[in-house]
Amino acid sequence: MSTRSETTATVNQPLDKVQQAFASEEYWRYIAENLSPEAGEVAEFKPGEVTLFEVLPVTLLPEAVRAMVSQALKVKRTVTLEGDKYTYNADVKGTPVDFSGVATLAAAGENTTLAYENEVSVNIPFMGPAIEPKVGDALGELFQNEADLTSKWIAENL
Repeated sequence: MSTRSETTATVNQPLDKVQQAFASEEYWRYIAENLSPEAGEVAEFKPGEVTLFEVLPVTLLPEAVRAMVSQALKVKRTVTLEGDKYTYNADVKGTPVDFSGVATLAAAGENTTLAYENEVSVNIPFMGPAIEPKVGDALGELFQNEADLTSKWIAENL
């Protein structure tokens, strides 16, 4: 079973620059290194696809999940870029949590919005359906943090 959620993040940069950033390996290295207090890495980069190994702090997790997790989460996230959409699949190592989704990019004046459609799966009998929406909320915060980093990277590099 899984739970779907929707969230929107705003990048304070125009769409063409966001797309240019997404096509850059240097951008993804910056995201992997700065999204969390503990740096991650780009495991593989090729045009249109990037695989990241990221470390997410326990503090990002919903209160209900923190009790079950004693250390930062190691996440393998694969992002596929196609025009104005990007899809992602994430596997949280050593946990029964997976999430995936599609982000649609759109110009919003001088800014860019990313409208995320997420699917969260927490495979814990009886508790999973109660935890999944909370993980979905945490993804919203994570994606806005990533959008803020994107704004900063573009301002400094493009």
